[in-house]
Amino acid sequence: MGKSKKKKQQQHSNGVERGDSNPLLTAQRKFITSLPKQARSHFFSPTHITPEQRAEIWEDQADLGEKLVDSCAWATPDPRLLPVFKHFGPIVEVGCGANAYWAKWMHNEGNVDVVAFDVSLNEGGKISGSKKTNKSDSSNKTQNKKKGLVIREGGPEMLSEDPDINDRTLFLCYPDEDIMPSQADESEEQDSRPLSMAAACLEHYTGDTIIHVGELFCDTLSVDQAPWGRSSANEFQERLGCEYHCILKMKLENNWLHVRDTLSVWKRSETCCMVFQGSDEDEEDEGEEEVEYKYIPPEEMLPVDAAAPCVAHLLKKKVDNVKSREQNNVNVNEERKRKRNDEATQNSQIAGNAW
Repeated sequence: MGKSKKKKQQQHSNGVERGDSNPLLTAQRKFITSLPKQARSHFFSPTHITPEQRAEIWEDQADLGEKLVDSCAWATPDPRLLPVFKHFGPIVEVGCGANAYWAKWMHNEGNVDVVAFDVSLNEGGKISGSKKTNKSDSSNKTQNKKKGLVIREGGPEMLSEDPDINDRTLFLCYPDEDIMPSQADESEEQDSRPLSMAAACLEHYTGDTIIHVGELFCDTLSVDQAPWGRSSANEFQERLGCEYHCILKMKLENNWLHVRDTLSVWKRSETCCMVFQGSDEDEEDEGEEEVEYKYIPPEEMLPVDAAAPCVAHLLKKKVDNVKSREQNNVNVNEERKRKRNDEATQNSQIAGNAW
């Protein structure tokens, strides 16, 4: 038999394999599935896992995780998410990181049109190495400039400076894993207060749709990072919830043991302004009062009912009761219809026809 000409995949020291279209997913899934089921389901339980077991698994995960963040991305894309980007494309991503992993993945796997930016195309999004720089090597300002995929140097300001991208769907993946310092005037003392890159994007973005990947309000398991999570700042999430409404939320199929990342899609909300006229009798009343409410069309409202498995029967019972009542109404209506038909038949009969 002849030797196979197919080249074997070569594995890098960071745990990823050459020739794999989604090496982050492959490496992460391999690690997670290698753990005992009890460790995967009850990792932070004080009764199911011993401190020694937890420490050993945590160290192994941290070693692999940091390598994969540096070589790939902070969050892991999976095939379920690809139709979302294809549906809402074309895409503009800010904070794509040095690897531009998600941008390349969605373009290569789904032919999604993507323009991706990062202020540092050399070190953006990486844990190891020097602190993220504000400027990249001048020779590295544009990468992968080909049809449907452009990776460029730039930050949130590009959303308002480039007219060709302001109507694209904005994609943010772990936008605030590294806080962007406020850009104070050189002649003034620099403000030490951190500025959320994601919030800065909202200042410049004029489009209607945002896709966010990471943890959101009350999703995180980390007490120190609660309630906003580890991927986007509270000032961004507060404004996002005020000016947009969520129309889709999906759990990422593969998360690290301590992470609960999701993909969510947000649409800019229309607002309704209501003006209330002050009473002439009230001297303290300053006149008109304006209040604003968001308008969310019924077809864009997320379901409110949700239940954990331990209480799912309560929600299911309610649904079953509704179905039972609907079925009873159908049976009653059918019985009434049958009686009316019988009466009509009897009234139309003449002598002798009954035989």
